[in-house]
Amino acid sequence: MRSLDALMRPQSVAIIGASNDATRIGGRPVDYLLRGAFAGAIYPINPSREEVQGLKAYPTVEAVPGPVDCAIIATPTGAVLEAVQSCVRKGVQAAVIFSAGLAEVGPEGLALQDEIVAAARAGNMRILGPNCLGMFNVSANSYLTFSGTFDDAVGTSGRIGLVSQSGGYAGELLKQAKRLGLSFGSWITTGNEADVEAGEVIAAYAADPNIDVILAYLEAARNSETLIAGLEAARQAKKPVIVLKVGRSEQGAAAAAAHTASLAGADAVYDAVFARYGAYRARSTEEMLDLAYACGHGVFPKGNRLVILTASGGIGVQTADFAEDEGLNVAPLPDDVKAEILRLVPNAGVNNPVDLTGALAHDPELYAKGLELALATGQFDMAYVNIGVLAGMAYAAPRLLGSLTPVAQRYPEVPKLVGVMASDEIVAAYEEAGYIYYGEPARALRTLAGLYWFTKAWARPAPQAAALDASLPSIPAAEAFSEAEAKAIIAGAGIPVPQEHLVTDAAGALAAAARIGGPVAIKVVSPDLLHKSDVGGVALDVAPADAGRALDAMRATVRGHAPQARIEGYLVTPMIRGGTECFLGARQDPVFGTTLTFGLGGVAVEVYRDVTTRVAPIDHAEALEMIGAIKGAVLLNGYRGRPKADVAALADAMVRLAALAQANAATVDTIEINPLLVFDEGQFDKGRGAVALDAVIAPRVAG
Repeated sequence: MRSLDALMRPQSVAIIGASNDATRIGGRPVDYLLRGAFAGAIYPINPSREEVQGLKAYPTVEAVPGPVDCAIIATPTGAVLEAVQSCVRKGVQAAVIFSAGLAEVGPEGLALQDEIVAAARAGNMRILGPNCLGMFNVSANSYLTFSGTFDDAVGTSGRIGLVSQSGGYAGELLKQAKRLGLSFGSWITTGNEADVEAGEVIAAYAADPNIDVILAYLEAARNSETLIAGLEAARQAKKPVIVLKVGRSEQGAAAAAAHTASLAGADAVYDAVFARYGAYRARSTEEMLDLAYACGHGVFPKGNRLVILTASGGIGVQTADFAEDEGLNVAPLPDDVKAEILRLVPNAGVNNPVDLTGALAHDPELYAKGLELALATGQFDMAYVNIGVLAGMAYAAPRLLGSLTPVAQRYPEVPKLVGVMASDEIVAAYEEAGYIYYGEPARALRTLAGLYWFTKAWARPAPQAAALDASLPSIPAAEAFSEAEAKAIIAGAGIPVPQEHLVTDAAGALAAAARIGGPVAIKVVSPDLLHKSDVGGVALDVAPADAGRALDAMRATVRGHAPQARIEGYLVTPMIRGGTECFLGARQDPVFGTTLTFGLGGVAVEVYRDVTTRVAPIDHAEALEMIGAIKGAVLLNGYRGRPKADVAALADAMVRLAALAQANAATVDTIEINPLLVFDEGQFDKGRGAVALDAVIAPRVAG
């Protein structure tokens, strides 16, 4: 990724299409730079005027006597290419293009945009946009935008950086943030992302000492590598990245593609990328700003053990419910702490949540005493104190704040959230004392979970490709693969498959069943039948003596349902019992490459959709994390006295499948194993505790 310094901190700016009218698109940047005390040179470019807003104007950027770091292009669409070519001849390092009517409107606009990008790259010039609202950077007094955000940004000292693929949303977000007392140090809209992409901006913020918290609004990633590099740079710098990624629904995804003219990958894959590289995905603007506010305090919990103090049992119960929803641990207080609280308040509830009762009305300092007792144990990583209306009562307010302030100072490493119903002045005093304010418990608990998300994300090493003890087969380009071919390929990657016999008639089935010596399964083999059971192509628990009759019946049924299908034969395998059926699917995402999806198998994966997805490479640790991420994981962990499944063997199969798909990304679109039967732990030797009962390989289609 090339430097964005000329955009972020320009020393001189030219405005091509500058207007003397400060209300017009070409006039606003000039006005903003002047009023914003930009320290560098400002060069209005307007061939029709000698002066613009009190500054000397120039007919072209090439006529400017000094160097130009950055140019703003605010011209009609047809004049943009010529302006870019002029900037390249001048040696301009970056340009912000406001003009629209390019890639977002269709093929002709895309062709013109491609010409503009080619011209800029020939001169090593970066482009922000086109079709964007521009940007500002408060620390550089640089306001390269025509949006109405200037009045909300100038003179502030915010340490939040925003990158947004939507200019309209970025403007609304700034307004909403201001109502919450939050301000942005930098605000960048990327528009069509013809050159500068959101991931590059995130990387720049990760390296910027003036930015502590990074917000991103994404509709789609045009380049997976830059997005991943930006997220990983922020993770390494331990700067929280909070993403609002839209397009989760089919309708939303279609709208996003039309709006950004870029390719959207599957939404689950974005979740996987954010999880891998430590970005928190917010589901709403409220959630994004709530977490940004808390992250701005710079205190992240070491664990998820939460103490809750209230004056109401009802509030305590609902807060505990919210905590459970968010995966927080409302751990019980130590017995000695319970005893001390009961000494102070004999009828208190001390099981956590701690209900200090109405005694707080005559002794407001009880909040501080209870919080001190809990935090002094070292057994709690975070705290929520619901003070409510008592915080605003004249007789109680100073006593509450006076007693709680030293507690906050003694435990600066613990995030302490408070719920207070009081004036803005009192809320500000709590914030000054070291508390984080939320008016509603659900938002507070969701935010605490978000803070802990970053703690875990920053501690997790980036997964590495696992070293496999089996060489990975090279999968040739083909029109289709039968089940037998697919199983042979995955077996070559070290994924166990059952003993199988490929036969073509009833006599062969009888002979194979006799060799197996027990009940068998018979399945039709055809590259044209991906769902064999739908056409009667699967027979289970067949007695050896009945194998021939079962095959003949299957042949007739399949021909009736799929007369055109190519039949290569029939697989006869031992009837394997027990175990837990799982689903593994590796596919090539158009944006992020190879992905792996895991869930419980059989028809359950289609009915319940209880699955999780990650991007390759997958290592053993991440495979185990995926296994624990689905709701059905309890069935693999010894549910109701059942033996625990061999999750190590399952994880090994997941790692191998992801590696196989990644190594053959050029020829294979999808590899699915459904079901992968996972046996009880210790039932087989290491690495043999799972077996693939069925496999499908779908080749990549050219173009």
